[in-house]
Amino acid sequence: MAESTQERPKGIRLVTTTLYTLMAKHPEICIGLIVIVTSIISRYSSSILDNDVLSPPKNPRPFFPAGSPVLDYPWGDLMPVADLLIREELLVVMYYAPWCHDSIRAKAEFTKAAKVLENKVSFVAINCWWPQGPCKKNYKFHRFPEIYIYHTTIDGIRFSGPLLAEYIVRFVEEVMYPLTFLYSEDMILNFVSKQDNSLIGFFDFNSSPQPPGFIQFYYASIRLLEKNPLQPIRCGVITQQFLAEELGLSDPNEIIMIRTFNESLLYPPSRNFTSSNIWSWALHHKEQSIVQWLNLPGHKSLELSAAIERGPALLVLAPVNHVYKTNYYLNMVREVGLLYHYCHEVPYLEFFLRQSVRDRADFLHGYSEQQDLCKNFYEVPEDLFSYPDRNCCVSVVGADKGLQNSKKICDFCRYMEKKLTPASLQPCNLGLSSMFAEDAVFAVGSNIQTPFCLDTFENYNTNEYRTLCCRECKIDLSYKSCASISSRRSNDKFVRQSESSLKRNICKKLTLQKTQNLLKPNQFIGDFDHLSIRVNFTGSACRTNRTLTLFFVDSSLSSALHKKLDIPGPVAFEKPSVIIIDKKNEANFILRESFSRKALARFIQNYTESALERHLRSESPRPSCDAASCSADVCVQEVTSKTFHSVVMQPGKDVVLLITAKWCGFCSSFSHTYLQLAKYFSSARDLVFARIDADRNDLRWEYTLDSYPTILFFPAHRKEDSVVFPSNFPKSLPNLIKFILAHAKRDLKTDTVVDICSKTCVNHNRRRVVHVMTHLRAKRRNIKRRISLLLNRRAHGKPVLKEALRSLWRTYRTVQRKIWNASLLQKLLFSHTRERLSQSVLKKHLVDIHKEGDSKVYNLKHDEL
Repeated sequence: MAESTQERPKGIRLVTTTLYTLMAKHPEICIGLIVIVTSIISRYSSSILDNDVLSPPKNPRPFFPAGSPVLDYPWGDLMPVADLLIREELLVVMYYAPWCHDSIRAKAEFTKAAKVLENKVSFVAINCWWPQGPCKKNYKFHRFPEIYIYHTTIDGIRFSGPLLAEYIVRFVEEVMYPLTFLYSEDMILNFVSKQDNSLIGFFDFNSSPQPPGFIQFYYASIRLLEKNPLQPIRCGVITQQFLAEELGLSDPNEIIMIRTFNESLLYPPSRNFTSSNIWSWALHHKEQSIVQWLNLPGHKSLELSAAIERGPALLVLAPVNHVYKTNYYLNMVREVGLLYHYCHEVPYLEFFLRQSVRDRADFLHGYSEQQDLCKNFYEVPEDLFSYPDRNCCVSVVGADKGLQNSKKICDFCRYMEKKLTPASLQPCNLGLSSMFAEDAVFAVGSNIQTPFCLDTFENYNTNEYRTLCCRECKIDLSYKSCASISSRRSNDKFVRQSESSLKRNICKKLTLQKTQNLLKPNQFIGDFDHLSIRVNFTGSACRTNRTLTLFFVDSSLSSALHKKLDIPGPVAFEKPSVIIIDKKNEANFILRESFSRKALARFIQNYTESALERHLRSESPRPSCDAASCSADVCVQEVTSKTFHSVVMQPGKDVVLLITAKWCGFCSSFSHTYLQLAKYFSSARDLVFARIDADRNDLRWEYTLDSYPTILFFPAHRKEDSVVFPSNFPKSLPNLIKFILAHAKRDLKTDTVVDICSKTCVNHNRRRVVHVMTHLRAKRRNIKRRISLLLNRRAHGKPVLKEALRSLWRTYRTVQRKIWNASLLQKLLFSHTRERLSQSVLKKHLVDIHKEGDSKVYNLKHDEL
């Protein structure tokens, strides 16, 4: 058995040698073998690679539940959506991935938006992650979900706002009606006052039902909504020549951009009148908004960083009820911003301020009316919305040229007897006579005292009569606009249906407000008084180098920002919070008083005058010692910004402070060494070890550092002489001990040295102290004798050098102090118990362990004092 085992390697070597000799004599055999092996591998390797290594993906399932108003295509089909777009003018499509957390969260919001706009716009969802689906093959999305609105004649309009139902509904409605038609100077002023940049085009609909360039302007307005859904450049249309002339537009198809603080601009005639040219020109020449609305996406982005990088920024974090068009708190901040940036004469600035206040007042008052309307809306019979007693009416607004605070409205109505001629069968033909022509109405309305009513019978027909009633409508802070107090109603079926649909839409939005838990309008702060602030505030943005950029943030979308800036949680989401971030000076300032326009203006003015106190973020105060910071009998006290002064600045104690951050990896590994350091000095009564998380607790300027971990030593009675552990030394235990002893009080040094002294060291130093004290006492006696001799010489009138006498007294006091210190050391040495000896051995062993392998650290001498 052993022989066969020994012969086996010889047999292998023999076969190998034989093959090598054969291949050397016949190389063609070697080449043939290589060809055969290669062909076999190439023949069968492709079939192996073609087999699926992974199991096929599971078939997709519907993402939206059955009965949802959203059409779901989990297989990623695109053709049904294309067919649907042929029948629908607008289509809202959400591309999702079923595994994506954001898609799952947006599913409920997308469903709520679809319910509000049901029967108006179709909502579609497509699974764009299914590998075999057409959507995955044609579109490459970097993130999910993506929401696009498709128009029959426009490519997809991407929605980049927050993925909440109220924001989606608002965006879709604005895409449905992107243009505002302006029929009077008041409407133009009202339109311009609501935004900082307005684009108004003049188109003559009398010459053509679709004037040249109008469609391109319409497309451009939609693209401007896409670029900034929260603060878009609004587009208006005027159709009357005299209004165009007031704006400086002489010919149709001209566009003007009206800016609040800069001069207006005309669209250059040399540029092609295309939608892309219009919106790109508008974005290039737009004025920076007085208050910029920041859209924080909810994930990592540079939105906030880019905002505060440009200079000091004032952030107003306030609740937003986006169900309504009026952004209440944004209007309040903008009213302050208008005065803050009022550096030169701005036409109609007072009107802009009054109009903003009026809009906020209408917003609050209209909510109570909407509540009453929707209380029993679905139980109201349809007949309630018809007005058969007034068969046909027309309203004429008398507006003189120039701006006035009032206007006259005249209603001309025809009344029929309901029993004889039902309203549904009677055609609406007013048959305006010459006395009721438009010019005649204006002539009568301008000469009579309002209110005024005139009744007349046509052709002596007692079953039919007509009325002309004129009244004056004041443009002030009244809650009802001129249109809302008109007595004119129509019995037209289409008008009634439109009115009913409008009311139903209002009630749906109130329901959405409730389901989204939005702040109700009656919960907003009422602030409608005249904004009387200090004179030096108006235009102060142009008179200082501490100009603030104003930003607005929806507080419901910025919970992480609230936490990071240390803003109280429950109150912060219900009331506006204001903070100034000065990145260059690394300072934050928070508005402490209740929010109002006056408080905001005062806050800005105080910052301009450097009269604000820096806000320091701080965690909640913790107990002096908790389980996380204690190890056996060692305690490291947790410090916050609020407890920093009471802990670190204790006058009679030396304090060692460790500055760390939770994201710092080396801080976690160093904490063990820091605990060992605290254990080493556990017997020291006047030495405190503490640590602070500087990422969550702001420190004052003199203690701000740029690296972690860092150790600061605050000596007793000399806190202003705090010392930083040198960064060029390793943070080892021996180095840290020497650092503390070098800057600590004498008592701590002596006590520590005695504590780490061994039994041999104690006996050696006892003998040495006795010897030193004997020597010092002898020296003291000698000096005392010499002083007595000099005093006797001076008493007998002999000359004595004063300097020699003073020198002896100084030497005497020095020797006396050394004797006193030596006596204290003698007491410590002779009171050295067995327990302290065992502790010294433990400490010496501890230091020896940590200094092994550290050649940069000098050995601590435990055997000599």
